[in-house]
Amino acid sequence: MPLIVCHSPKGGVGTSFVAAGLAQGLSLLGRDVVALDMTAQDGLKLYFGLAPDQRLPDFDDDVIDQVTVGGVVLRSGWRSAHSVDFAQDLRTGDLPFDGETVYIADVASTDVALAQILRRYALLHICTLSPTAMALAQLPRISPGRPLDALTGTMFVLNQLDETRRFARHATLFLRELLGENLVAQIHRDEAVNEAVGMQQTLSRYAPASAALIGMQALVTLVEARCKAGVAPVEQPEATAARAGKSAAA
Repeated sequence: MPLIVCHSPKGGVGTSFVAAGLAQGLSLLGRDVVALDMTAQDGLKLYFGLAPDQRLPDFDDDVIDQVTVGGVVLRSGWRSAHSVDFAQDLRTGDLPFDGETVYIADVASTDVALAQILRRYALLHICTLSPTAMALAQLPRISPGRPLDALTGTMFVLNQLDETRRFARHATLFLRELLGENLVAQIHRDEAVNEAVGMQQTLSRYAPASAALIGMQALVTLVEARCKAGVAPVEQPEATAARAGKSAAA
């Protein structure tokens, strides 16, 4: 039951784009993938070439005709994720994920509580950043009290990188030093990403030579390796702090 949580403390950095690209890439490698849009914006489907008015079945709906694009099953998780029953099931460990299917959850930046709950059971947390001052300012919110390069269950992705911009170059160097090996991919800004959405096509179909796909492929390769390794769920900062306090008391 590999659950991958895509969540960033900063909106507008391309978390949905990364979630979609990851789902598409893992599907191409032969994985059974379900992409869950847990945002109110309902924008994940646009990166699969679907129209804005295309309705996705709710996660807990029993449906015969799935919405599938490129082998990826698309579901809306917004209503389910904010129901009392769903939250209670997560807290008790009664997970609605099963089998060898990879579930990729796209969580809004403002939905911190949901992200924290899901991360307790996730194989990986994918945190997307952009090389901007506003995004860098949110870094302390990712895991308060813990060094970001020590988060074994978190992979950072630098998206919308334009190396012709001085601040972007400096931000990249800063993040490499701060995050170390946890900064696993850099995705370059490419206007083809927006154009593909406008043309209601996937990026790989609209612009197969897109520079953005190169960085995405690097991420897919690393995530696939982690799925094969079957690393334990992401450890939460509060859990680590609690154990540290008990050890000190002893």
